[in-house]
Amino acid sequence: MCGSVSAIGLEQRERADWPYLRELLRRPGHLMALMRGALGGTEVAAVVAVTPQGAVTPLAILTTAEEIAEEIHLAPAAESGHAADGHAADGHAADGLLPARVGDYDVQVVVRAGADGRPRPLAVLTTPWIDQHLLLFARTLWRRR
Repeated sequence: MCGSVSAIGLEQRERADWPYLRELLRRPGHLMALMRGALGGTEVAAVVAVTPQGAVTPLAILTTAEEIAEEIHLAPAAESGHAADGHAADGHAADGLLPARVGDYDVQVVVRAGADGRPRPLAVLTTPWIDQHLLLFARTLWRRR
């Protein structure tokens, strides 16, 4: 898990993006966490929601793994700095969710405007395919004695 200051094992970009992703994807009544896992042969970071009983629900896969980032193709309207509904976004890409394709799959991608105003993909929301193929790593973080 990753609290407001705890960031063990995160890459620098993951540390920077975590507060934004945590708030955007927050589920009421759940703890938000960032976990490591494997998707296919690629190690990934996953945003998850955790119930007080410990049940984990993956919400998104971060794009810090090069193999994931290379597969994302934002919808043409999103690439041009326009919202999905075709309205201009004041010359800058809107933060939030944009439609995209990963391989043959339609997905939703969490984006933030980069320095050039174009959307920068941060994470891919989970899909049934991701849910089926994602393996999360579990670590013992503490023990009660």
